[in-house]
Amino acid sequence: MYLDEPKLDRKTNLDILDYWKANQFRFRELSIMARDVLSIPKSTVASEASFSVGGRVLDQYRSALKPEVVEAIICTRDWIFGDGG
Repeated sequence: MYLDEPKLDRKTNLDILDYWKANQFRFRELSIMARDVLSIPKSTVASEASFSVGGRVLDQYRSALKPEVVEAIICTRDWIFGDGG
């Protein structure tokens, strides 16, 4: 149903959080996924470091990350690179 909707103009100033809140009952599963993805807190960890298979997620400068944020970074890296372990 979502894919059959007319495309929004890219130049429209859209508040993505308001969009998903307004459409949470029309697209229930997608709005839940959007809430989960869009609610991930911003981190100062460089994306190259956090998603590098060989790189470390924590070091002396990044040791203040909450455990759930570290878990989210590692799980996302595994999901992107297809690590099943």
